[in-house]
Amino acid sequence: MDDFHIYENWRARGHKAIIHRASCGDCNDGHGKGGGTSARNGQWHGPYSTLQQAQAASALLRNVVDRREHRCV
Repeated sequence: MDDFHIYENWRARGHKAIIHRASCGDCNDGHGKGGGTSARNGQWHGPYSTLQQAQAASALLRNVVDRREHRCV
């Protein structure tokens, strides 16, 4: 079973928190598409063992205006 990660992005059209499966190509086990993401844009959180844990962690992130699950979930 997959773990889950949250990508918190504070630059793209508002402050977002998107939950991904670890196996998702956009997530890449919390490393992003190219194997890394710029700290200027956001950061990865996780891994979380269950979707419910990822949702609870997402709810605790401050100033997020868009919380959702990626299509991989």
